[in-house]
Parts: sequence; C-alpha cells; structure tokens
Amino acid sequence: MSARDKKLLIILAGIAVLALTYFFVFAPQANKREKLQSENMQLKSQYNQLSTLAAKADEYTEKTKMMSDEMQTVYDNFPSYLQIENGIMDAVSIEKSTNTSISELTVGSPIAIDVNNPSGDGENADASQNSTQSGEAQDSETTESGNTDTQSTDDGSASQNTGDTSLKSSVTGYQLYDVNSAMSFTTEYHGLKTMLSELIDSSNKKTISTLNVSYDESTGKVSGEMQMDSYFLYGLDKPYEPPVIPSVPHGTTNLFGTTN
Repeated sequence: MSARDKKLLIILAGIAVLALTYFFVFAPQANKREKLQSENMQLKSQYNQLSTLAAKADEYTEKTKMMSDEMQTVYDNFPSYLQIENGIMDAVSIEKSTNTSISELTVGSPIAIDVNNPSGDGENADASQNSTQSGEAQDSETTESGNTDTQSTDDGSASQNTGDTSLKSSVTGYQLYDVNSAMSFTTEYHGLKTMLSELIDSSNKKTISTLNVSYDESTGKVSGEMQMDSYFLYGLDKPYEPPVIPSVPHGTTNLFGTTN
C-alpha cells in the first residue's frame, strides 16, 4: 500500500470518527439541551406565576375568608329541614300577629330544586305530606315518629295526612328544597301590610309566588288567597329546629266539680 493510500485511509477513518462522534455524542446532547431549555422556560413561567401568587397571598387569604363568611351568612338564612308543623305554626303566627283569619291552609311536600335549572319541575321528596287547616287557630302535638296529629279547636277544625318525612338517601352535599303553602285568609288593610312585611323580613328564606286579594266595602275587610314558598337547605351542619307548639290540655282532675 502506497503512502498516498495510507493517507486516504487515515482521512476516511477521521471522517468516520467525526461522523460517529456527531451522531452518537453531539446530536443526543444537542437534543437533550433543547429539551432542558424548553423545560427551563416552563419552570420559569411557573415560577413567575407562583411568585405573583405568593406576593398576593395575604390578599387572597383575606378574600377567601371574606367569601367563606359570606357563604356562611347565606347558609345561616336557611333551616336544615322543614316539616308540615312548621308551615302550620307559621300560619298560626300570622293569625296572631296580624289579626288575620286563615280559613284554609294547605302545606305541600318538599320539592328538590335544581339550582342550575330553577324553572324546572324539580323532584318530589319521598315524603308525601299534605295539610289542610280550617278556622282561625289550631293546636297540634307531634308524635315520637315525626308525624303530626292535629286536633280541632273551638274556632274550627284541622285535618292532616302525613307520611314518611325522610328525604332521599341518595342526596349528597347540599340540596335546596321548596315547601309550598297555600292559604285563604280574611284580614284588614293594615293586617295585610303587616303580614307581607313579616314574610319579607323573615329570618328564614320565604317568597310569595302568588297573591290574589279583594276588598269588601261593606265590611272593610280584605280577603284573598296566597301561595308562599319556604326553603330549607338539606345537608347543613346544624340540627333541625322544630317549631314551638303550645301544649294541649287533656281532661280534668275534677270531673264533677266536687273539689275546690
């Protein structure tokens, strides 16, 4: 082999070594460097975002606490549960405080409200409840099972059909329910204003869906029909507060009046 051929072989070997070095050393390192640069840019972006958030951490903490307090205030305006006796005692309270005579009262079953579709029909709860009251006042007593037995009074009578008041066990989290009450009443002008003011200023969430009234010039009385919606938020971390129902006296210890 001539000296010239040896030089060509040495040159070809050098070129091969350079090619192998480029493809197996420099090229992978270049790709790795580009990948690291891309990751570094992403980390810098995340770092800048976190730095901005950290700089406003106190502000976000304060706003979070404020929003939490506002939500708690909203929750406090809702009872955790309502039963038929709540609607009945609300009507009794209206009669006593506004000089109103309620001749008929119907309390419906709780209906679940879809907050994403408030105009929908909702979903009936398992409870099948319906109450009708006649007269100006009525007394009731609650049994241990949660059902309510109503009794007639001197001014009128009241009847009630009650069912299981348990809600669906599938409810998780918070679920808003609506209990509709329909009543027929007779009152005076100032009594009507007071009744509406009490419903509007109620500590619990109530709305008036329909109201029809008429004025009788001969008596000066206002009579009408009203549908009221009472709301409760199932799932709240607070106990059910039953209404205060006056005790009903039964019998007498002096049947024949022989003792003083």
